[in-house]
Amino acid sequence: MKILLTFLTFLISVFCFAQKTFRVDTSFLDTIEFKKYKGFIVSKDFDINFIGKQISQNDRFTPEKSDAIAADNAIQTQYANAALRQLDKQNNNIPTFADTAEWEKAFKIYQERRPKIIRRKHKDQKNKIQTFDRYFWGYRNADNEKLILIRFDPHKIRHYTIAGETFADVLTIMVYNINRNILSYAGWSDHKE
Repeated sequence: MKILLTFLTFLISVFCFAQKTFRVDTSFLDTIEFKKYKGFIVSKDFDINFIGKQISQNDRFTPEKSDAIAADNAIQTQYANAALRQLDKQNNNIPTFADTAEWEKAFKIYQERRPKIIRRKHKDQKNKIQTFDRYFWGYRNADNEKLILIRFDPHKIRHYTIAGETFADVLTIMVYNINRNILSYAGWSDHKE
């Protein structure tokens, strides 16, 4: 009975505290220890789907430790602004939609809620991002700029419910442009990805 209880306790702790949202073979990782989380530099030899497309081996590079630290610093200082730039881009496309009246109504609601969203994103920058480890992949875009693709992995997966549907609380994939020192949501940057 004690053995069974010990085994069940072990399984529960593994499932509660060692949850991952994706897997990377550890032989391709170099670890950086930060105060509240870890950073993982991923070798250029690890194949991954980069923002919906496969980046060729020739365009990939293994980030230097200094590149990963710069990307992490950008997360700490630019996270909220990157999120707001993306939201503003999404909400500033009124002419592209056929039902302009509906879109204008949605835009007005966004403008009214924007101050609350700003506060929330700054709060996330201060607190929430500290509860996620970071994985850094390096690649070059068509302009030969060095970019770091950043994926976040929570220490513990949390869920939230909206309109009866449950979702995992995760952070969006981001891209850090080393040459320009700009952090962006993947797919919403002001540069070629």
